[in-house]
Amino acid sequence: MIRFIHAADLHLDTPFSGLEQTSKTLAEKLREAPFESLAKIVDIAIEKAVDFVLFSGDLYNTKRVNIKAQSLFIEHLNRLNKADIPVYLIRGNHDYLTEEAQKLALPFPKNVYTYGPDVETHILETKNKERIAITGFSYDTQWVTERKIKKYPKRRPDVNLQIGLLHGDIETSLTREANYAPFTLAELREKNYDYWALGHVHQRQQIAEQPSVYYPGNIQGLHKNETGEKGCLFVEWTPREQHVQFIPTAPVIWESMTLELSEIENVSDLIQAMQEAIAEKEYKQDVLINLIIKAKTDDDEDLIHFTQEKEFAEQLSKQLGVSNVWVASVELIVEEATDQQALQKMYPNEWDKVLRKAEKTTIFNELTERIFEQIPSRYLNQKNSKAYREQMIQKAIAKLHLK
Repeated sequence: MIRFIHAADLHLDTPFSGLEQTSKTLAEKLREAPFESLAKIVDIAIEKAVDFVLFSGDLYNTKRVNIKAQSLFIEHLNRLNKADIPVYLIRGNHDYLTEEAQKLALPFPKNVYTYGPDVETHILETKNKERIAITGFSYDTQWVTERKIKKYPKRRPDVNLQIGLLHGDIETSLTREANYAPFTLAELREKNYDYWALGHVHQRQQIAEQPSVYYPGNIQGLHKNETGEKGCLFVEWTPREQHVQFIPTAPVIWESMTLELSEIENVSDLIQAMQEAIAEKEYKQDVLINLIIKAKTDDDEDLIHFTQEKEFAEQLSKQLGVSNVWVASVELIVEEATDQQALQKMYPNEWDKVLRKAEKTTIFNELTERIFEQIPSRYLNQKNSKAYREQMIQKAIAKLHLK
């Protein structure tokens, strides 16, 4: 049996600077979280005596990595080296290889194999004499529009297991951009590999069963839209059976909580409702909550304004009285009962036709595209998608109701 760890999107040097306004202690806790998650992954690899570890890109959050982040990463690689566990890693769109990056990089221990910008295959022989081929490449630019999947060779006949390391976007009908080494499931299957160790998508998901194709997700949620457990995949493989287990390792998780303001009479009710919801979850690790407050225009204006005060999230965290739970952000969504909503209920088919016609016009895309052009990408939590732009507009409308 062959056993290995598949992890991706470590983003070890993420600054989490946006949380300084909420709590400096919280911001520092988050800065350390990716390293704590990595330490647990290494603990698991050593405890389970795996044959090797795979890191599928975006080890760091930037191409120019500070020396502390490098040193801490190498510290854990050395732990694997002492346990005689090889490591195979590729670089992604965040930590892509440049001459400057390579010049300022600290040396990895001898158990680490880093792939270059050309697709290459490395052969590993385990202690049980099983031969494994691991094929991959590293980004050397931020965007890789080339279909690098075409450069991957067919499965070798002389190995027990062949793995594809690939940091990129799988193409679907909803794919908007092809900047990240695009590929299709059909192209993966053409190679006849046994396992595809993907990276880049932060949401854990199984793409296919035959062959096994997985995104493990990132090892630590980076913002409020990356909710739930984060960690790595532990794979046990034989020619007849494959078992893939997700193991949570993130010390901090993000959660979303929604409250209807129409069901709340005062702040005490709001605090009690949150305490009851938190008690049901029985969180074992630190939790950051994005509180979504849904209100109607005829709800109590004083209560609405109170929830939007600058220090509301920080003080609410203290009032909850739960040591491992913080309110990181508060979003207000104001739902207004309008003639449009009435028309939608009365004439649903006609309303859908009007919406489809409106979507064909370019004014919405043009206006919101201009907004995105003025906002540096580092301030955005998501890709420039229509859904995200609609979300921004919704938040703006909510703010207008507070004026």
